Amino acid sequence: MRSWTDRLAWGGVAALLVWTMRPVLGHWSTAVLGPFGGIDAMLQLGILQWSSAHWWQPGVWLDLPIFYPLHGMLGCMDSLLGQAWLVWPLHLLFKPTAAAQYNLAFAGSLILAAVGMGTLWRATGGSRFGAGVAALALVGAPYTTAQLGHLNQLPPPFVLFCLAAVMAALRRQEQGRPSGRLWWLVGACFVMQAAWGWYGFAFAVVAVAALKGVWLWRRGRAGESVAGSLAATVRSAWLPAVVAATLVYLLAQPQLQLGRQYPEFTRSETEVRLGSADIQHLVNRGAYRGRITDWTGHGVAGPARYRDWARQTLNPGWIALLLALYGWRKRRELGQEQAAAGRALLVVGVVGLTLAFGDSVGVPGTDVRLPLPLEWLRAVVPPFRAFRGAWRFSWLLTIAVAWWAAAGAQLLAASSGRLPKLVPAAVIVLALMSLPMGLPAVSVPVTGRLLPAAGRATGPVLTLPAPVNEYAEDQVEALWIARAQELGRPVTGGATGWVPPPIVAFRNVIQACTGHEDEAREFLHRQRDRGLGEVALALRPGDARVGFWRRQLQAVGAIPISGSNNPGYERYRLPGKPAGSRQRR
Repeated sequence: MRSWTDRLAWGGVAALLVWTMRPVLGHWSTAVLGPFGGIDAMLQLGILQWSSAHWWQPGVWLDLPIFYPLHGMLGCMDSLLGQAWLVWPLHLLFKPTAAAQYNLAFAGSLILAAVGMGTLWRATGGSRFGAGVAALALVGAPYTTAQLGHLNQLPPPFVLFCLAAVMAALRRQEQGRPSGRLWWLVGACFVMQAAWGWYGFAFAVVAVAALKGVWLWRRGRAGESVAGSLAATVRSAWLPAVVAATLVYLLAQPQLQLGRQYPEFTRSETEVRLGSADIQHLVNRGAYRGRITDWTGHGVAGPARYRDWARQTLNPGWIALLLALYGWRKRRELGQEQAAAGRALLVVGVVGLTLAFGDSVGVPGTDVRLPLPLEWLRAVVPPFRAFRGAWRFSWLLTIAVAWWAAAGAQLLAASSGRLPKLVPAAVIVLALMSLPMGLPAVSVPVTGRLLPAAGRATGPVLTLPAPVNEYAEDQVEALWIARAQELGRPVTGGATGWVPPPIVAFRNVIQACTGHEDEAREFLHRQRDRGLGEVALALRPGDARVGFWRRQLQAVGAIPISGSNNPGYERYRLPGKPAGSRQRR
């Protein structure tokens, strides 16, 4: 019965992965999942393509080919270096399109997260039976569904491997056995998670700190010296910690350099509060969770699916939560070590939930705000100022609920009477309720591959029209990273998680010129004098600015360039560009 149910749970994980990728299975090389408008997916497929092609060339890799003439623009966002390593062998062997490579990394990330949760369950004393339930509860959680538009925000797998290694190391230390190799594994997981995504790295730091705090508290209650226990951990872990910290520091150089260059490189209190959670989000299951209308064939699609729907999703999933509550109620039937591990993970979850509420909370009926721990972290640990989506820390609670759901399934299966028969039914319902609904696929009109020599740009490219601000960025603007890699030259456009002040000013100039012919023509002449000999015009349907800039290009004598190899774009060569001139990236 147990082995059959375990296979059923892992089958549920596989079915969930296939169902999630179903919208792109017939268009693997030309489309990607595009929830919430698809802007982040279009942005990140270009970043992934760039990192896969250049991660081993640091001097090139740092200069993402957007926002010309600025350098070091990779620091504006997660580099997706870890995901690039994941798909790099396939990148070398098959030269996939940017869309295909994104899809491979997307599916691989979810698989790694499922394996990571199963590993954490097993490392904390769980039986083989519950690993599939834990994995299904994690990858099928509303948190995961809410992040399907962000490759960098999918469940960060190395957080799970890191927690498993920490718990195993602390258990060996309690038993008086050597733990040095496990601390090296912890360090490696920290480094890999830093390469995977900085939100996940912050999750790992918070979770490991909470685990160690709980462990020291337990040592103290057991009558042992807290200082002695801490010293023993330091003796085993100091060298791996130093090596890991050094490597993480190197990986953070793009962000650190950008921070030194632009003091504005941070998130304001307003942004943090907009991205924080509140109590009502505990019942929010997200825009793409199944609803009754989806099952009856009347589900909403397109922008109406997510319009006016809160992004903050704290709900861990009702079936998983019910199993977790049963596991907590029967916790005395778990082994002592396993129960202790579960309680420690619950503390980690509560810490994550607390951080999810942001830097402060308002007192109803007043203008008073009470400070929360994240405010202290933002003041004392500057990297925490980079996180505006505070609600994402609730993922630590999702881990805890997934673990206790597996414990509940394990205890339910071991009970007497008819209760064990409920476990397969619970697994099936959990899988069905986890299926995302209304998830759209969006077509990717560029390949991200370098065009043949005849089709490449001869110098930096001016991209028009430009968005008014970062909130007006769309799929087209996000695709300039991939398009620049096709052209083989940097472009002035682009979309990132943070826009540098010089680009904000440049966009303001373009906006001021739009609709004013004399100013627009003078602007084009100035760009030609700066060395921007080519213009790429993105043909946004229904955008009056396209026609305006086409007329101005014709007025200044710009020459159309044929063979751009992609519909939706027009290319022009500005007159007067010195022949054979070269521009530095």
